[in-house]
Amino acid sequence: MEQLIKLFSKHQMLAKPAEKYTLLIDENQVTNGVLFFLSLEGKSYKVIVAAPHHESILRDGTPSIKTVLEHKEAMYLK
Repeated sequence: MEQLIKLFSKHQMLAKPAEKYTLLIDENQVTNGVLFFLSLEGKSYKVIVAAPHHESILRDGTPSIKTVLEHKEAMYLK
């Protein structure tokens, strides 16, 4: 995760909103978290925040890329 923070910081993108995301909802209509798609230089990086921790990150609307990457429950998917 540190590498992603450095990469987005290098391109001065940390303050930008993480606008592309989707809630992960199963067949029983239970929300299991949120998946963020962070784009930089034509590449898309996927970061997931599992339930119930996703609620705090989305409480105030669309979070910044920095908020997503620094969240203690965020996981980078390769």
